[in-house]
Amino acid sequence: MKKILIIDSCVRREESRTKQMLDKAVETLKNQHKDWSFETLTLMDMDLKYWNTESLKVRDGLLLSGQYDAPQFALGNQFREADGIVIAAPFWDLSVPAMLKVYIENISADGITFSTSADGLKGICKFQWLLFLTTRGGIWEGSDMEMGSPYMEALSRFFGSGRYCCVSADGTDIVRLDLETIMGKALEEVEKVCLSLKIEETEK
Repeated sequence: MKKILIIDSCVRREESRTKQMLDKAVETLKNQHKDWSFETLTLMDMDLKYWNTESLKVRDGLLLSGQYDAPQFALGNQFREADGIVIAAPFWDLSVPAMLKVYIENISADGITFSTSADGLKGICKFQWLLFLTTRGGIWEGSDMEMGSPYMEALSRFFGSGRYCCVSADGTDIVRLDLETIMGKALEEVEKVCLSLKIEETEK
């Protein structure tokens, strides 16, 4: 059974427009693929901790001794084994919310989501695609100050070699624009993209 990991970083929860896009994505994927399993991480409900001096020493010691199944790496191992990943997060301070960055910090480790060798770094995650969903209050598409999607795309290349997709809705806080039209188009695009997402059988 193929594993789909859903990462919900929609800080305003049910009031979030990004959450509307996430709900549409999950609904579409579940309706299209009855044989896939879905697991959701709601980051707002998780007590995520960033690495500090002491916890980093412990983590590095575990990595050095090859204890990759330690609790500290549970999130990273889960991410690595997912066949498809959906991440939803609003545009936040030119990027993504802090809780998502802390989650990424927790999963990013040598031997867990990437490996190092004389040839450099290589992503070792299984995902065949990563879908990033986001909304932005202003018009940021194409701006060099919009660092949310470029950041997620770079991470997808760092962790693996799967397809990267992004669906965004811009201008959701601009009064003169029609919010209903903006979100309607975004939800249509979410559905279209999700219908295109497949998971091919790979050699073991």
